[in-house]
Amino acid sequence: MASGEDEVGFGKPPKQHRFKKGQSGNPAGRPRKEKPNPSARALLERIASEEVEIGGRTMTMRELELRAIHHKAAKGDVSASRHLMKLREQAGCDQLPGPRGGVLVVPSAVPIDEWSIAAARQQAKFRNQQVYDEDG
Repeated sequence: MASGEDEVGFGKPPKQHRFKKGQSGNPAGRPRKEKPNPSARALLERIASEEVEIGGRTMTMRELELRAIHHKAAKGDVSASRHLMKLREQAGCDQLPGPRGGVLVVPSAVPIDEWSIAAARQQAKFRNQQVYDEDG
């Protein structure tokens, strides 16, 4: 064998029978697996960013979905409340900035009867009730 010739043997076929650079060893072989087009993630993102008009307001489908979860949670749906709580935790909405304390300012001493009537009136606004004091 001359010094310039390539070796031939196991795993080293003659040069004229070797695969050409850039050519597949099995050009008619199994085709590549096709990727779904569009991908599920891209499709979900596209649908979530679509705008819809409901009740004269324009909002994205994502916003509509969050509003629906809020409404279900407000009506007492426990699973919706849990889902909403997880979403809030992931978004960091449950962490309030600064201290969580407050200050109650009482301008002057008020007799307990007057205070009770004022408190009942204030609460009645939220309970759709009517409060009557001793005067009528």
